[in-house]
Amino acid sequence: MKFDIILILFLFSNLVIYSQNAFQNNEELTFNLYYNSAMTGNITAGSITSKIKFGTNPHTNELCYHIVLDGSTKGAFRWFYKAHDVYESYINKETLLPEYYSERKQEGSYTVNMDVIFNQESGDIQTINNKNNDIRNYSTSFKVQDLLSTLYYIRTWDFKDIKVNQDFNINLFMDDSVYNIKFVFTGYETIKTKFGKVRTMKFVPHVVTGGVFGEETPMIVYVSDDNNHLPVLAEGKLMIGKARIELIEHKGTTHPLALE
Repeated sequence: MKFDIILILFLFSNLVIYSQNAFQNNEELTFNLYYNSAMTGNITAGSITSKIKFGTNPHTNELCYHIVLDGSTKGAFRWFYKAHDVYESYINKETLLPEYYSERKQEGSYTVNMDVIFNQESGDIQTINNKNNDIRNYSTSFKVQDLLSTLYYIRTWDFKDIKVNQDFNINLFMDDSVYNIKFVFTGYETIKTKFGKVRTMKFVPHVVTGGVFGEETPMIVYVSDDNNHLPVLAEGKLMIGKARIELIEHKGTTHPLALE
């Protein structure tokens, strides 16, 4: 079973107005990952930490937002499936588009050591597979996000006039293609969290089937109904079993959490 931590977390635009103060330098988010199947029952499967800070793009030496996501399986689940994934994205401070992206993944016997260089102005994308030095070039007419930058980009959108069933679109570069991912807003809900009751907006992503996902709409994502737009909870089905991700700690957020 391919267990891609970031796909589970971050698949949680038609708007024109956005705000870049949804996050700030030195913000840190921590999540617990829970897994349920007939074989394992309901267990704590892993932990995920995402940090953002100012950093220097290793390709251009320009100052960017540097995002690092570190996720690994733990506890009893680690005996069933051992995984440790580290993703890094350097995004432009003004456009919030990625300029450099890397994946370092160890999932059982499956490994990835990949770098991606984006030229958002020309639409040129270069991937470098460091395991076999395979370098490939792609061209697109879209300004695209990577898997990690997607979360932070979505958080900047202004949802104050959002309507039920309104959809939003992201162009996502993954593997060797650009995918259009649609997020549909399905309403508001107050959910219980370790922080208390949090007002949230519910989104359903429509994704490409296959790989880790067996359905076009595999999960529901709950985003805090405040100016942080934090992913508070995500839950849904995998190819085998179900997954739930909960925000358990947040540091350095720009705004108070939307508690009731």
